[in-house]
Formats: sequence, structure tokens, C-alpha cells
Amino acid sequence: MSRHLRWAAALLGVLLLAPVVGTPPVAGADNVSNGLSYTVVPDVRAGTSPQGPGEWTVNYERLAGGDPAVTDAINRILDDEANGQVWLFAASASKSSPWTFNTQGRLQFRPMTISELWQGQYNAVELPNMPVDTVATRVFDSRSGIQIVWSNLFVDEQAGLTRLGELTKQILPATYPTPPLGGWGEYYAGWAPIERNFRFWIPSDTGIQMYFPEGQFGREVRTITIPWEAVKDLIDPVFAPITS
Repeated sequence: MSRHLRWAAALLGVLLLAPVVGTPPVAGADNVSNGLSYTVVPDVRAGTSPQGPGEWTVNYERLAGGDPAVTDAINRILDDEANGQVWLFAASASKSSPWTFNTQGRLQFRPMTISELWQGQYNAVELPNMPVDTVATRVFDSRSGIQIVWSNLFVDEQAGLTRLGELTKQILPATYPTPPLGGWGEYYAGWAPIERNFRFWIPSDTGIQMYFPEGQFGREVRTITIPWEAVKDLIDPVFAPITS
């Protein structure tokens, strides 16, 4: 076992765009990144689907203030993500059962990153195995506004994905002692070193907070923390401050 592993223990409906009324922007001491203070501005995408008995509400947070170029770059991607979630769930939703999709995005600020975590639920009330919990993330470099993904965070993306897979295989069962139906061995494909298995994450003080959507490892969203020490040797020096 390596020393690194040891660290492990046409849209279906008319999209209605509406601002959040009566909710003031939020500014606080915690909304600081790269030495600049930002204001959190709530926004929403909400609508109904005439081709299916469904409705959706995507609440999320945008930025104001700070570095204008960074703010604009991040907000464009946050808007795209909010609209994309509508497309994803409206297009694949039931055409017979009444359904709802509701999610909430929250911004998180660290010294060199600004991230947003969306957590929600899709519910087609007349279908089995409902509701389904949902998750999505975006991570940005607050120095430039670019999105941080595995291909730029790691010097070698495949080496990084391989490390994430090895660590997930160890940390996930330790975090969830009760295995999903069929046992962890039934879900080995979920920690294979490919990008789609590790697409939802945010940086935290202690490491990479991974989120695995419902279905990847059983009937719930699962989350683990991969310690920075276990992956920092693979991180591009440009992004080394992400670990502090």
C-alpha cells in the first residue's frame, strides 16, 4: 500500500424566469476570497411543463461585488448550471405522473476558491423508487474566475482520477459501515478512475468533499472527504493554495 493510501480511513415547457422578491443580497465576513469581499445575491429559475404534469424550482446564489471580471465569469457559469438542471430534469421527467423538481444552490468561499453546491429532490409521485435526491457542484478559482476541474487541478488528470478511485474504495465503506443492498462489491464500477464518477466535489478545509449521486452507490447521495495530504503531490503547483 502506498503512503498516500494510508491517509485514507426544445425544453418541455415554458421557462419562467423570476427574481427572488423580498430577499436582500447577503454580505458578510465569510464571503471573502482572494482577499476580496463578495455579496451573495439569491436568484431562481422556476416553471411548469405543459407536455407533462410537472413543475420545477431551482433556487441558487450569484455573486456581486469583488473583482468584476471574476464575478461576471462565475455568474455566467452559475446561470448555465441553473438552466442546465431545468433542461436535465424537465426533459427526462415523467409524462404521466405529476412531478416536482426542487433544488437549492449555496455559495461557499475559501481563500482561493468560490464554489456552489446544489442539493435537491426530484419526485414523480406515482412512480416507484421516489423521491430521488439530487446533487450538483461548481468550483472556481477566485483569482481568475476559471472553473477548476480535474484536468487543470491535477498535473496528470488520469493519475489524479486513479488516486481518487483508490481512496474512494477505502474511505466510502469506512464512512458508511452499513453497505448498500448487494454489498459494496456490487458497486465497484462507481469508483472506477473515470471523470463521470467524480464529477461532483467542492474543496473544504480538510480535503476534497466528494458527492456521489443517488444510484452510484445505492439509494442515497453519499459524501466522503478525501484528505488533501492524500492527493497534494498530484496537484498542479498553480493550484497548491487550494489545500490551505
